[in-house]
Amino acid sequence: MAKKLEAKSKYAVADSDGDGVVTDTELDRHAMWVRLENEDKQADTQRMMALVSMCVSIAGVILLLLPIVTLDRMAVISPVLSTFLIANTGIVAAYITGSALSKTKM
Repeated sequence: MAKKLEAKSKYAVADSDGDGVVTDTELDRHAMWVRLENEDKQADTQRMMALVSMCVSIAGVILLLLPIVTLDRMAVISPVLSTFLIANTGIVAAYITGSALSKTKM
């Protein structure tokens, strides 16, 4: 005998045919959709993080090359900026590598 859903059950979203009974197939299908949505959100977040990291790195270099920055200040900020650029390049490289690996895995 199949189990009927209670009123306002949290599993009601998995009931794709609306008969009030959630089968194993419906639960599996719902779990797959939730997993796909979560992976899509994660990919969007990673893409945005890499884009922001790349833009901030470019802006830092441009800011350093502006004529308002004196040579004395450039000498002081150069070690900090180089470390910052290496860290941001690592973020972008990790994103590109992860994207390539996930495409080959599929």
